[in-house]
Amino acid sequence: MAGPKKIKPAKKKASDQRVGRNQKKPTREKIIDAAVKVFADYPYYAASIRMIGKAAEIDHPLINYYFPTKATLFEEVIKHVTDEYYQANITWFEGLEEQNPERGLSLYIDRFFDFAVKHPKALRIVALNLVQAGDREEIPGYRRIREFFTNTKESFKNAIPLQESFRDIEMFTISFNTLAINYLGAGPHYAKLLGFEPGSGQYFSWVKQTMMFVFLPQLKQIISEKQHTR
Repeated sequence: MAGPKKIKPAKKKASDQRVGRNQKKPTREKIIDAAVKVFADYPYYAASIRMIGKAAEIDHPLINYYFPTKATLFEEVIKHVTDEYYQANITWFEGLEEQNPERGLSLYIDRFFDFAVKHPKALRIVALNLVQAGDREEIPGYRRIREFFTNTKESFKNAIPLQESFRDIEMFTISFNTLAINYLGAGPHYAKLLGFEPGSGQYFSWVKQTMMFVFLPQLKQIISEKQHTR
């Protein structure tokens, strides 16, 4: 007596096999990711929608369906990267109140560097568009860069509550972020200028030593003022 016939499992359709391996991102998200890549290499006025379409591997006219102009797309990118930067910045203060100024600043810089390594495009985009020529119209989304500096200043004030040192905090935070954004966002330029390999441990070590040299005395003075006002 013949045994039961073996039933072969149905073959998966090619389309089914591709789903698990290659789930497509929503088009809007794909456009923003591509725009981040392009704007990290080119400032606003040099980048184009055509470049972004090529990076996203889509026909560039499709971008206009989601973002009618380059300006609206750039503003969305600036919002994305400054929000990411600001939210990370808040976490860098955790536990620092228990440290002395030197150790606290050192830890803060290490956390900043960790973010810069993981999110290099965010700092590059801000660095490329931070300086605005006086005779040109302000680029779209530039207000978000200004808001970012204001927000980081507030984060510092919340982490180190002071009563009468608003100007000192403003000078410290704006100077710190401007220098850090330039050294890390435009790292390859400064590294070559100094004779270091871009992205190397030597370059990061030099940046940290420089930041400590410039800002530790200021931080000690700010904290000293806080202690004297108690």
